[in-house]
Amino acid sequence: MAGDTNYVLIWFIYLASGAVFFLVFWKFTALLGRLPAWILRTFMAALILTPVFPRSEEETAVPALMAVALDTIASGPEAAARGLAALATGMVVAILGALILLLGLTVARRRMNRQIQESPNHDADS
Repeated sequence: MAGDTNYVLIWFIYLASGAVFFLVFWKFTALLGRLPAWILRTFMAALILTPVFPRSEEETAVPALMAVALDTIASGPEAAARGLAALATGMVVAILGALILLLGLTVARRRMNRQIQESPNHDADS
């Protein structure tokens, strides 16, 4: 039972520190354009949040970034393949999701602006 508590506590600390880092990263990427900022933010979120099971027989997930780093240091680059596959999949899914969301928001905003301009209550002077 103590192991489960430590596992949850460690994940909580990792996620809290990741959230602080991500907020700082968010502020820095605000200086970029909309598309590059969204892509970099989702890339970073996927890098921080992607979990992986370090070995197939284990039931506890670890952050994929940590698994890749430790496997590379301890056993060489070949051992990091499992974590790298999870990271690559997470990043591709996150970036595609961000692009689809950004496209949807852009289309919705343009539709809303068009409806506002075409509405009879829209004043041309404002």
